[in-house]
Amino acid sequence: MSKKYVLRGNKMSSTERTRLKIFPEVIRNDDGVSVSGTVNRIAIIQTDKENEGLLNNCRKLSDTSHNEKFLAFLDSKKMTVTISLVTIYALFADDIKTLIFAKSADNIFSTLVVICLLLFSGELVLSSFFKPNYKWSFYFWLDLIATLSLITDIGWMWDNFIGVSNTSSSNKQLQNAGKASRAGTRTSRILRIIRLIRLIRLVKLYKNAQIAIKNTGDEEEQEQLKEELQNLGQESQVGKKLSEVTMKRVILIVLIMLFLLPMFEYDFYASSQTSWEYGVDELQKFLNNDGFEIVKNQYIEYHKNDLRPLVYLSWTNATGDYEWNGDINYNDLRYNEIFYYSYKNIISIFDLRYDSKLISFLNIFKTLFICVVLTLGALFFTKDAEELVIKPIETMLAKVRRIAKNPLSAMEIKTTPHINQLPNKKKRCLFCNKKPIKPSDYETMIIENTIIKIGILLALGFGEAGSAIIGLNVEKNNDIDSIMSGTKVVGIFGFCDIRNFTDTTEELQEGVMKFVNEIAQIVHGLTSKYFGAANKNIGDAFLIVWKFSPEEVYVEDEIIVRNPSSKKAFYVPDLALLSFMKILAKVHKDPNVLKYRSYQKLVQRMPNYEVKMGFGMHMGWAIEGAIGSQFKVDASYLSPHVNLASALEASTKMYGVPILISGALYDILSNDIQNYCRKIDVVILKGMSKQLNLYTCDCDFKHFIPGKLTSRKKEVYSKKCKNLKKKLEKGEISTKQIFSKSDEFSLMREGFTYNFYNNFRTGFKFYIAGEWMQAKPYIEKSLEIRPKDGPSLSLINFIGEFAFRCPSSWRNYRVIG
Repeated sequence: MSKKYVLRGNKMSSTERTRLKIFPEVIRNDDGVSVSGTVNRIAIIQTDKENEGLLNNCRKLSDTSHNEKFLAFLDSKKMTVTISLVTIYALFADDIKTLIFAKSADNIFSTLVVICLLLFSGELVLSSFFKPNYKWSFYFWLDLIATLSLITDIGWMWDNFIGVSNTSSSNKQLQNAGKASRAGTRTSRILRIIRLIRLIRLVKLYKNAQIAIKNTGDEEEQEQLKEELQNLGQESQVGKKLSEVTMKRVILIVLIMLFLLPMFEYDFYASSQTSWEYGVDELQKFLNNDGFEIVKNQYIEYHKNDLRPLVYLSWTNATGDYEWNGDINYNDLRYNEIFYYSYKNIISIFDLRYDSKLISFLNIFKTLFICVVLTLGALFFTKDAEELVIKPIETMLAKVRRIAKNPLSAMEIKTTPHINQLPNKKKRCLFCNKKPIKPSDYETMIIENTIIKIGILLALGFGEAGSAIIGLNVEKNNDIDSIMSGTKVVGIFGFCDIRNFTDTTEELQEGVMKFVNEIAQIVHGLTSKYFGAANKNIGDAFLIVWKFSPEEVYVEDEIIVRNPSSKKAFYVPDLALLSFMKILAKVHKDPNVLKYRSYQKLVQRMPNYEVKMGFGMHMGWAIEGAIGSQFKVDASYLSPHVNLASALEASTKMYGVPILISGALYDILSNDIQNYCRKIDVVILKGMSKQLNLYTCDCDFKHFIPGKLTSRKKEVYSKKCKNLKKKLEKGEISTKQIFSKSDEFSLMREGFTYNFYNNFRTGFKFYIAGEWMQAKPYIEKSLEIRPKDGPSLSLINFIGEFAFRCPSSWRNYRVIG
C-alpha cells in the first residue's frame, strides 16, 4: 500500500486526503517526507477507503475533461469536414443514383446511406450529451428529422415499407410490378413533399460551413482572432438569439414554401388521362373480338419507341392468358421508374426513366438554389442588425464584464467609440442631404459612456472586495436579491477598532469624519499594499479580508490545506500580520494622526490622549454575498469565523495587547514569523464549543518619533503591491527578509528580551497544566521585566481570583466572553 505526505494544520482528515490529490506537488526528500521550510507538521496517509471523497472529486474533474474533449472533437476541423462531406452525399446521392446508375447499383448506395445514417446518429447522440443547450433545441429536431429522412434512401428498407417484394420468381413478377407501380402511383405526389425533408440537411451544411470558416487560417491568425474576441468579449446572448431566430425563420420560410407550393398545383390532386390509360380502355372494348390483334399491335407500336416506352402488356381472353414483353425488363427498373395501369383483364407497364432522371436533375439544381437562398437570406437579414445593434451591444457587454471582473478597471476604460460604430463621414442622405450622425449621437454610445461612469461609481462604492458580488449580479442579469445565496470563500479576516471612539466623537463633533478617514487611509492603504482588501467601514471599526482562491487554500472542518505549488498561499498570511503591525506603527508616527494628541478637548477629557487601535485576526471560511434589501445593499461576509475575528478584537482590551491572533492563523504562518508570536492563553469564547489558542505579536511604541508625510494615493500603494508580488513570486525576497529589514518592526520589538519570554512561557506551561502555584513566580518575574505586560497581568489576575489554586473543574482552558 503506497504512502503519501501532505502539509496540514493540527490533524489529518479525509478532506486533507482529498486535497492531497488535487495538490500533489509536495516537496519530498529521499525518505518521501516533505522538507519545505514552512511545514509545521507531517502526516502520513494511506490510499484506503477514506479516499472516496477524492475519487468523487476526480470523477467530477474527469467528467469535465471528457465533456471538453468530446466538445472539441465535435467542433474539430476533421469532424466538420467529415460531416459536411457526408451531408453533401446525403443531399445529392439519391438523385445521382437515379440520374446515372441502374437499379443493380441500389444496394451499394443503400449501404453508403446506412453508413451516413450511423454517422449522423452518432453525431446527434454526442451533441445531445456534450453540447450545451442542444438537446431538444430547434436544431436538434432538424437534425433528428433529417437523419430519419435517410431511411427513404435505403432501398431494401423503404421498398419493403411500401410493400414492394424483391423476389424474382416468375409467378411473382407481375404481382411485384403491380405493387411497385401502384405504390409509385399512390405515393408519387406525397413523396415529392416528403423527400423535401432532405433539404433540412442544408442547415447542417450551412452550420458546418460557418465552423469551417472560423477554423481556417494558420495558428498566428487563430491566436490573433482569439485576442480580438477576448478584447471584444464573448458573443452576446442578444446576438446569439437574433442569429438563431433569424436562421430559424429563414429555414422555416423556405421549407414551408417548398412544402406548400406543390399543394397549389392541379396535378397534386388529380392527373389528366394519358394515351396509356385511354389505349388500355379501348383495348378492353376489342377484347375477344376479331379486331383485337390489330388494335393491340397499334397500341404497342405507338408506345414502343416513345420517351416513355411500353415495356409490358398482358391480357386475358376466352382462350387464355397472354403477355408481351418489350426490350426492357421492368424488373430491372425501380418502382418510381415505371407506370402501371390495369383495366379489367388488361395490364400495361411503361418505362418512366426519362421523367425520373429529369426530376433528379432538377432536384440537384433545386438543392443548390436553396443553399444560396438560405445563405444569402441569413446574411442579409442579420447584416444591418449586427452592425447597428449587435456589435455595439457586444462592445458594451465586454466593458460590463470587465467592470464586473474588476470594478477598478472602469477608470481605465476609454470612452472612444468602437470602430464599427463610426459612420462613413462622406455619406449623406440621398434625399434629405443631411449630415451623417455623429458617434456621440448614437443611443448605444450614450449608454456605453453611461456604463463606464456607473462602473467608476461601483469601484468607489464597492471596492475590490465587492467585485465578486458585482460580477455575480451582472452575470445573472437579475435585480439584486437580499435573500440570494452567497459564495463560500476562504480567507484571513481582520477586525480593526479605534479605541475610545465614543468620547472622541463627542469631542470632535463634525471633525470626527476627517479623523476616521485619516485612519482609514492608513488601514486601507497598507492592507492593500500587502494584498488585503477593505470590506466594511462601521464607524470606529474596519473589516479587512485576505481572500484565497480555491486553487490556493482549502479549509473544511477547521483543517487548512495549502497548495504547495502556490507561493501566494504561503506568503500572504505572513504579510497580513505585517500589514497590521505596520498600521500600528503608522498610527504612532504619522503627523496627520499625531496632531490629535494635542487637540485640546481630547486632552482635557482623556489626559495623555493618543490614538489606540485593537486588531483581531483569524483564518477560516465565510459566505460572501450581498446583504440588505431593495433599499440598501452591502457586500459583506458572514460566518462564525468572521465573528471570531471580531471577538478577538474585543478581547484585546482584556489581555492588554493591540493584536490577537487565532491558532488557526498562527498554524499557517511560516516558522520564522511564528517566532515573533507569543501564545498567551487557551480559551473557549462564549457561544463556541471548541478550544482556541490565542497568540499576540508583541510591540512597543515608546521609542517611536514623528515621521514625515508620505503619499497616500492609491496608485502609489498599487505600484508597491505589484512590485512586491513580482519579487515574492520570483523568489527574489522572502517574508522573513521583509520582517527583518523593516526598521519600524525592529523598533517596536525592542525591550522584549529572551529572559522575559522564557519566564512567561514557563509560567504559561504551569498555568495550562493546572499547577498555578508553580506558575505564579514565573509570571511575576515576567512582570518584573515588563510591569505593564497585558497577558501577564491577565493571567496573574485570573489565577489570583482562585488564590492561585487550580479548581477541580479546570480543563486546561478558560471561558471568556
